[in-house]
Amino acid sequence: MQRGSVDREGRFADASTIRAERDSLAAFLVGQANLAAENRSLRALLGMRERLPNSFVAAEALPFEGAAAPGTFLLPVGTEEGIRAGSAIVTAQGLVGMVKEVHPGYSVAFNWTNPDFRASAVSEDGETYGILEPRAGRRGEQLLALTSTALHTVPDSGTTIVTSGSGATYPRGIPIGTVVGTESEASSWQRIYLIRPFVSPAEMNHLLVLGEPKAGTTDRDLAAAWGIRLREGPAPDSVLVPTAPPATASGSMAPPAAAPSAGTARPQPARPTQRLLGREVQPSTQTTPPQRPRVLGTEVQPQPRPDTTPERDR
Repeated sequence: MQRGSVDREGRFADASTIRAERDSLAAFLVGQANLAAENRSLRALLGMRERLPNSFVAAEALPFEGAAAPGTFLLPVGTEEGIRAGSAIVTAQGLVGMVKEVHPGYSVAFNWTNPDFRASAVSEDGETYGILEPRAGRRGEQLLALTSTALHTVPDSGTTIVTSGSGATYPRGIPIGTVVGTESEASSWQRIYLIRPFVSPAEMNHLLVLGEPKAGTTDRDLAAAWGIRLREGPAPDSVLVPTAPPATASGSMAPPAAAPSAGTARPQPARPTQRLLGREVQPSTQTTPPQRPRVLGTEVQPQPRPDTTPERDR
């Protein structure tokens, strides 16, 4: 019995030791995973810094202490580093948000989850334009909604959405996310599409604050920095207005006439024939009514013509 109790105590001691070692190993692996993710993020940012045609300032997002709107955070850079209000904030995956306020030593910014976030966007093919705003998905996930889109443009699921450059807030070509579905038809002239952003809130740690374009750069947009090839589409405010044909004297719309080619006589329209008691009568080719002759200012009335119609036709 004594030997059994000693063995049982030894087994319990071994189990607690193994449990402690397992917990220590799990904590080490979690820390290594976070460190590996941080290293990947920093390496991706280093690659982005070489491809960006704009100046930038690297910064780390800090939590905002106190009452603030969702998605608000601090940046440990300010006026000394050349930060200005309205600057776009990006990562190696895409758009994060923008700088709201700039102070000496720090700045206040917000990301795309903030209720005040708005961005003008366009699809990768250049066909669909709209305005992005935060929206909760059907399962409560944080998404973006592409609103004010035209009915005649329908982006496919998985289409990449980037900033359009309109409004002078965000440069053109920054990737935002992909289309995941349609929310609803808000009215008879627009649809609302749900967008899953490329940058999740958990990945907004190490950021780049964009500045002015570098001297000597000729890039029209930033899409090339993320390996995106944008296709030019119609302008967001362009409207195709059909030209109406000229109206006739009766008020009906006349069909447009084709321009004759050089050296070709203009074809004359066919004149309809009239039937008079079973006989076809060709209309006169005279286009203007005959003028009544005048003799010394006195109008001469034309004499009636004799009736030469045969008796059988009367």
